[in-house]
Amino acid sequence: MIPKIKICGIKNIQEINIINKYPVSYIGFIFAESKRQITEEKVVKLRKYIREDIKVVGVFVNADSKYVNRVADSCKLDIIQLHGNEDNDYIKEVNYNIWKSLSVINEDSIENIKSYKGVDGFLLDTYSKGKNGGTGKIFNWNLAKNLSMSNFTILAGGLNKENIIEGINTVKPQVIDINSGVETNLIKDENKIKELFNVLEHIK
Repeated sequence: MIPKIKICGIKNIQEINIINKYPVSYIGFIFAESKRQITEEKVVKLRKYIREDIKVVGVFVNADSKYVNRVADSCKLDIIQLHGNEDNDYIKEVNYNIWKSLSVINEDSIENIKSYKGVDGFLLDTYSKGKNGGTGKIFNWNLAKNLSMSNFTILAGGLNKENIIEGINTVKPQVIDINSGVETNLIKDENKIKELFNVLEHIK
């Protein structure tokens, strides 16, 4: 089964125009501190250019829940992706579907999923000390081999056209999250996006 594709770290109308041409199911805007950070005001302006069937994800790290709800309202977000130390009490305060990011180090990282309530999906990313995602590196996918059978799973971390088939076959995620793997110099590269979908066509 081919998972749905999310392209994260969108910054401008040029990138949206590229993504609108391809069978992308989700796009992500990063509101947290990042090389790809974007403002609420800019997303409000860009939102109307996104193809109607694409769901919009907002990425936050330990942000005040009232701020998250306000941004989600004004930017018409569909999903909130949390990359910090947000706990169950925090999750209850957010009025939107939630994807909780987990930095995978070992089996215990996967076991942490059981402690969360009210989460709609778990995004698995590569652990890097002092970083909340965006490492551009893969983790040991075998740790998450059966996770998607019981949890909605989003696979992230260093995915590109060279390794995406192996990642999909190992984890069998419902969604693949790609960022740096389709960029050149921090800009989304249409040739790389096209190549990615050409590779995905070979999945049975």
